[in-house]
Amino acid sequence: MGDIVMYPKPNPFITDWLKGPRARAIVFELAEMYQALYRETVAKDTGALAASARVYTDIEDDRWTGFMVVGGAGAPHGLPHEYGSGRTNPDNALPAANDLNTILNLMATL
Repeated sequence: MGDIVMYPKPNPFITDWLKGPRARAIVFELAEMYQALYRETVAKDTGALAASARVYTDIEDDRWTGFMVVGGAGAPHGLPHEYGSGRTNPDNALPAANDLNTILNLMATL
């Protein structure tokens, strides 16, 4: 019978690594890949929505997390594009594009 090894919970090495610079670099790189795929995939009438996509990292709970923000002053149509127009008249409603989820699903296959 082998030795029983007890690891502390939470493991300080893993906790430190998840909050460290290498983990942040990996998360930021993945967020940039998400951004690039979004910019390539999103509809481009003017290109403003694709250009508005920006990424950043922040510590959430006990690890680095990547975020992407789309829209803003230069592309105020970001929310209606992604989630639909929200109009109650079906004849005038614009469907949701769901680009963000499409890209998340694509990233999950990489």
